[in-house]
Amino acid sequence: MTNGQQLATSEKIKQGIVFAVAKLIQILPLIGLTMIHSGQSVASYMPYILFYTALKTGLLFVNSLGHVQNSFKITSISMLLAVGASFVLAISPWLYLTDMAAFILGASASVIMPTYEGVYYHERVVWKWHLMGTEIKTLLAFSLITVGLLTIASHFSYRLVFIVIMLFVLIGFIGMQRFEPFVKQLDESVFVEQTKSLNNLELFVWATAMAFALRYLRLFEAKFVWLLITVAVIGLVALILRVIITRGTKTKMPGWLLVAALINGAFETFLMLYIFVAIQNQGLMIGAYVTYGAGMILAQAIRKSVQRRFSKLSDLKVQLLGFVVGAWLMITPHLILLGILLISFFGSANSILLNHRAYYTGVTTPAQTLIVKYRNTYLGSILMQFILITGLMGLAVMRQQDMTAVIAQISGSVAMSDTTSQLIHLAGLISVGLLTVVAGLAGRYLPAVDENPLV
Repeated sequence: MTNGQQLATSEKIKQGIVFAVAKLIQILPLIGLTMIHSGQSVASYMPYILFYTALKTGLLFVNSLGHVQNSFKITSISMLLAVGASFVLAISPWLYLTDMAAFILGASASVIMPTYEGVYYHERVVWKWHLMGTEIKTLLAFSLITVGLLTIASHFSYRLVFIVIMLFVLIGFIGMQRFEPFVKQLDESVFVEQTKSLNNLELFVWATAMAFALRYLRLFEAKFVWLLITVAVIGLVALILRVIITRGTKTKMPGWLLVAALINGAFETFLMLYIFVAIQNQGLMIGAYVTYGAGMILAQAIRKSVQRRFSKLSDLKVQLLGFVVGAWLMITPHLILLGILLISFFGSANSILLNHRAYYTGVTTPAQTLIVKYRNTYLGSILMQFILITGLMGLAVMRQQDMTAVIAQISGSVAMSDTTSQLIHLAGLISVGLLTVVAGLAGRYLPAVDENPLV
C-alpha cells in the first residue's frame, strides 16, 4: 500500500476492531474478576489481586528486555497470551492455575495497549490516516456488542464472561494478523540488541511487590503486607538514588512529558481505587467500568472538538482541568459516574497528546519511547495507590478505628458503617485536594502544549 493511499473499508473495519481490543482489554476482565470470588477468603480474591498487580507492572518487564523495535510482534504475542489466559480462567477448577492465568492476563493487558500504539502510529506515518467514520463506528459497535454479551454472561457465570473476553481478544488478534505486510515489520527484530536493562528489571521487581502489597492491603489486613511495602519502598528508593548517582537527574525524554504521564496515571488510579473502596454495589461497579470504557472511546472521536471550546488554554491545561473537575465530581454523592466519564475522557485525550509528542523524541525507536511514556503512567498509578491506601490506613489509626474492621467493610465482607463511609470520603477529599495542588502546579509551570498531528 503506497504512502497516502486511502484505506479500503475492510481495512478500516479491522482497524476499529483491533483498536477496541487494545483500549478495552485492561477494563473488561475486571467485570469477570469482580464475580470470581465466591467467599471472602484471600484465595478467592487472589486472581483479582494478581491481575491488577500485573496490569500495572507487566510493561516494566518488557521494558527490561530491551528497546522494543517490532511492536507488532510484541502485541501479537501479548494477545495470544491473553487469549490463553482467558480460556484458562473460563475452564480451570484449580485456584493456583487460575491465579497464574490472572497474572498473565494482567501482564498481557499491560503490554497490549502501549505496543499497539506503536503499530498504529507506524501505520499512520505511512498511510497518513487516523481514526474516523468507519473505524469509530466499528470500534463502538464491536465494543457495544461485547459489553452486551458480557452483561448477559454475567447473569450466569464468571466463566462465560471470560469466554466472551477470549473471543473478543481472539477476533482482534485475527484481524491484526491480516494487516498489510509492512505493518508487521517482517524484517525487524523484536528488541534492539544490547539494550537490556537490569535497572528496569529491578524496577519491575520492586514495583510488582509494591503493587501486589497495596492491592492486598486494600482487601486484607496483614503484618507481612506492611513488611513487603517497607521492603519495596526501600528497594525503590535505593534504585532511584543509585540511578541519580551514576547517571544524574537529566532524562533523554522531555521532563514535562514524564511529569504529565505520572499525573495521568495518578488521576486514573484515583478513579479506580475510589471505585473499589467506595462502591459496594456490584451492579454500580460494573456500570462504573462501562462508563470508564465509554470515556476512553469517546476521547478518540470528540476530544479535539471539546478542547477547541477552550481556545485560550492549551490542550494540556484543558486536560489537567478536566482531571481536577472529574475528581471532585467523583467524590460528590450521585455524581460519581459523571466524574468517572470526565477522568476517563481526559485521561485518554492526555495519553494521545503525550503519545504524539513521545513518538518524535528521537531518543530511541518510536515504539520504545511510547513504552517509556506508558511506563511512567503506570508508575504514577502505583504512587497514587501508595498515597491513597496508606493515607486511608493512617487516618484509621489517627481516628482509633480498628483497621481490620475497616478493611473488612471496604472489601465488602461486612456492611459498611457510616463511620467507615465517612473515613473513605475524608481520604477521598484529602487525595483530591493533593491531586488538585499537583495539577495546578503542573498547569502553572509545564509548557503550553497542544496535540500535534503525526506526519
